[in-house]
This record gives sequence, structure tokens and C-alpha cells, in this order.
Amino acid sequence: MARVTCAGETLYTDGSFPQIGKTISPLYLTDSNWEDVCINEIKCQFKVLDFYPSIDSPRAVQHAVQLQRANQVIRGAKCFVISSDLPCALQKWCRTEDIQNLDVLSSFRSQKYLLSHGLMISSGRFKGLGARAVMVLDAMNKVIYAKLAADLMDGPDLSGLSEAMSLHLNAEMV
Repeated sequence: MARVTCAGETLYTDGSFPQIGKTISPLYLTDSNWEDVCINEIKCQFKVLDFYPSIDSPRAVQHAVQLQRANQVIRGAKCFVISSDLPCALQKWCRTEDIQNLDVLSSFRSQKYLLSHGLMISSGRFKGLGARAVMVLDAMNKVIYAKLAADLMDGPDLSGLSEAMSLHLNAEMV
């Protein structure tokens, strides 16, 4: 259980947020065509998972644009924006906000996963939505970077993404 806030309100999440070194269990999300996608089955060097309660906020747009910029310089990574919104809302949001080069997925069918992985808000007015967090997985779906945002209005720190991936690559070469 973690404590997060939003506009001064204290909220809690259930479950345990994945720690660095943990291999995540299969994560199924829904794409904009309402098809289920298993993150674990996607083949790439790194997967950046950026979780939002909802993408319908100016802060979400700012954070997605930041991630979009980071994605242009991160080699071998695939970036995912994940929210509790329905796939049709995500598709509209991408067109409206000109979000490109990011895969946008919905967690609306993944409540059990969010709950068991410390991402489900279990109290207050945002109960049932996913928390703000970012995780980086390696090619074997092992967590190499994980940050849960202390406040839903703030995005988790993205500044350590490149460093975590570089350190991981350097460790693999040794």
C-alpha cells in the first residue's frame, strides 16, 4: 500500500508497486482498436510504461509530450502511455493533442493487475483509477526503473530513464 495525494486529498493504493529487479507478471492492456495486447510479449530492448489515472488533463499532455521527446533520443525503447480511459477516448486524445510515436493503451480491463501491482487507487474520489507511475522494463520484462508519483497532479520523474537504461546496458556488457 502506498500513500499518494491529489489536490491535498490523501489517497491510498493497494498491492505492492514493483521494485527494481522484479520480473512483472503478464500485463494485458487494450489498444485503440479494442484489442488486448500483452506488454510482456512485445519484443524490444526496453519498454517504458507511463501510467495515468486519465489522459484528459493538461498535466497528462505535458507529461506525454515530455515522454515523446525522450522517446526520440532513447534507442531501443518502446514507450507506452497507459490510462484508465476507454480506448476510443485515447484515440481521440492522440488526434487532438498530436501525440505521435507513443503507444497509447487502456487499463480499463486490467483492474486486477493494477490492484495487485500497487497501481490501483483504493480510496477517495479517484478510487478505481490507476495511479501516476513510470516503469522501465528490459527485454526480459524485468523492472530496471520504477517511480510512483507522490501526487496525481505531478508526473513521476522521467529524468532517470536514460541513465537507468544506460546502466542496464553497461551491466549486460560486463
